[in-house]
Amino acid sequence: MWDAAIEVPVVTVDALVEQYGVPTFAKIDVEGFEDEVLAGLSHPLPALSFEFTTIARAVAARCLDRLTALGFDGFDVALGDDKSMTFHRWVSAGEMAAYLVGLPHEANSGDVYCVSRDG
Repeated sequence: MWDAAIEVPVVTVDALVEQYGVPTFAKIDVEGFEDEVLAGLSHPLPALSFEFTTIARAVAARCLDRLTALGFDGFDVALGDDKSMTFHRWVSAGEMAAYLVGLPHEANSGDVYCVSRDG
């Protein structure tokens, strides 16, 4: 049954913001489609996180590109289920991208936290 197709409704982040208002924080964890979710966001939120995996580093790179284009400029990361930040400071998208590329495959996954320091 795992290979059956089902239809599900899809809503953009912008539509959710329009309906419910701007959240203080949003966690995006959609099993490899994080970049597609961020494509539906046209204005920065105060803060958000997105999940990444070492088997899909290109998705994380696209997320960082999109978030930078939206005005996010501070990033930190928590690996696995540990919610401790790695850098303990906000780093640039370039620093974050280099860090994610350099992670060993065994690191598996984590969450990248993002803020706009001007917002």
